[in-house]
Amino acid sequence: MKNLFLPLLVCFISVQTYAQITVQEPLPTKPRFGIKFGTSLMSGSSEITYAGNNNNEALYEVSISKLTQQYSFGLFGQKKFGWLYVEGNALYSSYGVNYDVKSYSNNDTPISKMEEKFGYVDLQVMAGLTHKGFRLGVGPVAHILANHTSDMSKMEGYTEKLRAVSYGFSGSIGYDISRFSFDVKYDKAFRSVGDHIYYSNKKSLFKETPDAITFTIGIALIK
Repeated sequence: MKNLFLPLLVCFISVQTYAQITVQEPLPTKPRFGIKFGTSLMSGSSEITYAGNNNNEALYEVSISKLTQQYSFGLFGQKKFGWLYVEGNALYSSYGVNYDVKSYSNNDTPISKMEEKFGYVDLQVMAGLTHKGFRLGVGPVAHILANHTSDMSKMEGYTEKLRAVSYGFSGSIGYDISRFSFDVKYDKAFRSVGDHIYYSNKKSLFKETPDAITFTIGIALIK
């Protein structure tokens, strides 16, 4: 009997542990589909480049004044698998970049304020861990250029070579309650603010990237 006691005790503890894990493991949930709105605080500091001509003569001093606030709206879908989740987003996002431009060809000309505006369709997949409504995830994003306007086309020698698609990566913390999903996300862009800007076929030296801290609210219409 003593020889049977230890194996029986181990089996009993194993069964109890398995039962507890089985009870505590989150039940599968139905997919959630809905709409999402967001706003972002764009990072980036003041930076200066010089625009010249083919003779290497400086014509303008161009400095970044600020990146304007970004706004987003679109659709999302989410599915949870126990402790894991996956989410897809298709959002339209828009923001702007403000520049101060000083002309060297006419010193009497005051500093001009110029602005670029961008519109992107952002396609993103996020995946990670979830527990009791909280989520922690990461994922890539593709930015598809949908709209662009620029005052800088007025500058002598200015040209632009815009990417049709650029990429980034995000990390997020979120919480789901009833039909609502709240997220705080850090978006890292794999492009610089001025990688599309050329002065007489010479690429600008802007190094700042349009990274963002994004706050979103999702409302599940189907759950």
